[in-house]
Amino acid sequence: MSRFLPSVAPEIRAGHAADLKAVGVVLPYLWPHDDTGMRMRVALSVVVLFLTAILNALLPVLFALAIDRLTPRDASLIVVAPVALLLAYGFIFWFSRSLNELRWILFGPLEQRVRRRLGLAVFDHLHTLSLRYHLSRRTGMLSRIQERGLEATAELLFNLVFVIAPLVTEIVIITAVVLGRFDAHYALIMAVTLSLFLSAVIFGSEILRRYQRPAVIKAAEAHGKAIDSLLNYETVKYFGNENYVSARYDSELSEAERLTVRSLIFRSILGVAQMTVLGIGAGAIVVLGGMDVASGAMTVGAFVLINTYLLQLVRPLERLGNLYRSIKQALIDLEQMVRIFEEEPEVTDADGAEALPEGPGAIRFENVSFAYDPRRPILKNVSFELEAGRKLALVGPSGGGKTTLGRLLFRFYDPTEGRVEIDGHDVRACTQDTVRAAVGVVPQDTILFNEAIGENIQFGRPGATGDEIEDAAKLAQIDGFIESLPDRFDTVVGERGLKLSGGEKQRVAIARAVLKRPRIFLFDEATSALDSHTEQAIQKSLTEVSRGSTTVVIAHRLSTIVDADKILFVEAGKIIERGSHLQLLAMNGHYAALWEKQQRAADDGRADECVSVPPG
Repeated sequence: MSRFLPSVAPEIRAGHAADLKAVGVVLPYLWPHDDTGMRMRVALSVVVLFLTAILNALLPVLFALAIDRLTPRDASLIVVAPVALLLAYGFIFWFSRSLNELRWILFGPLEQRVRRRLGLAVFDHLHTLSLRYHLSRRTGMLSRIQERGLEATAELLFNLVFVIAPLVTEIVIITAVVLGRFDAHYALIMAVTLSLFLSAVIFGSEILRRYQRPAVIKAAEAHGKAIDSLLNYETVKYFGNENYVSARYDSELSEAERLTVRSLIFRSILGVAQMTVLGIGAGAIVVLGGMDVASGAMTVGAFVLINTYLLQLVRPLERLGNLYRSIKQALIDLEQMVRIFEEEPEVTDADGAEALPEGPGAIRFENVSFAYDPRRPILKNVSFELEAGRKLALVGPSGGGKTTLGRLLFRFYDPTEGRVEIDGHDVRACTQDTVRAAVGVVPQDTILFNEAIGENIQFGRPGATGDEIEDAAKLAQIDGFIESLPDRFDTVVGERGLKLSGGEKQRVAIARAVLKRPRIFLFDEATSALDSHTEQAIQKSLTEVSRGSTTVVIAHRLSTIVDADKILFVEAGKIIERGSHLQLLAMNGHYAALWEKQQRAADDGRADECVSVPPG
């Protein structure tokens, strides 16, 4: 055992530091500077808490006095004194219980407000974190961490207000009464028992943390896998992999089960050790008190008092053992949520950043380099300009850096070197929200909210009116489809928009981009996943809605961007060719080779269609 202690001590110190950090995150939400009413509730709760503890400590004293007065020397007081004391006992008992309910009235709204504010803070912070952070995390796992963290906050507040603070207050008061009314050895036994018990609780629970933390992490990972599988329901079905994902999920659950059972076993062993300490201490006080009563050194009332105090302390202390372990579990859950707060946004507004001034939408990339990983640069010294109202196409092989250019324009990332300008202003010197308000994006894979079509379109500009939403739908040429639905704009699209076809989802994406009224449109392979017929229809919509606006198109099929004013062929992070469609064909380089290859494939496809048509 002695060899084990040194290895645990550093972890205990680290555990205390993590606990203090977690509690430090919650405390500002318990005492907010901008909510006087909430601070008054907290202050009143503290007053009620201490008053209740004092009354609970006073009750056994009145009961003991009543017992001693049942056989007074003055026979005239046999009825009067005990009855008065018992009436006082009954009144204080009622009053203390009423105060306890008052604590609920005060604490209930307090707990809910803390949960709301803390939950909103986590939610908002997650939305400030970089795209890189979210691409590397499971959404289900983040959801689980947030959910458990909020539950842990509620549990910590409840236990603090209704168990720990009253118990500590009662222990202090009872210790003072025992020291004042009884021999010192009673106080000594109580002090030694409490010290040993609390040491077992604290030290044992810190060891228990070693078992609980991996169980919590594994449970969150299992939850993340479950959510991931459900979000990819169609993919699971396409490949008939229900048994595979079930087995993989069960593997995670099995490991979580093993780790949790291990912690529960240690938790039970720890509970037995703690109750043994309490049992020995309580037994010693009862035996010593019985001997003092037999010798006349203690009255029956005093014996009842010391034993009532003993019971009054033992019951919550029994709970405290389990409670402390639950608190440590809650702190682990809270610690996981605190780690989210510790994540720093990769892209932040510079000190003194100002709103991007109004402008026509000119774009300039000057010697821009960028790398997701310093060991693997994605863009290398890229420069180009696009005049306002013009159309630019980015083409080239996958992985060349086309999408990264779009992300830098939208300021999902800042360049490692160089600068990105909109209307002559470095986007890093402007606030993120105004830069992003200037760019309307239609992505390749549109994800919709599980809400009505109208609400999904309105997401482009939450304050838009119904008429504006309908106008945007007309421009995106989805109004006819919406009108054919029984609930029209109130039709719910399902999880991630799965009730709609690919083309319909893209039209919704176009409609909300139009509703945003950006000065720049960014179409990131918006039609590459669609069939040729749908692609042509969507391309027509894209051309219509972006007419007269600055437009950046990231394209795979060159036939969709032949009308672009400027085309950049991007490969291996560099612009290796630039010009109009005809100019690039005349160069007879990479663009011309890709154009010829795609045209040949298109001709072969049309020939196959002709061959497959049965003779009339």
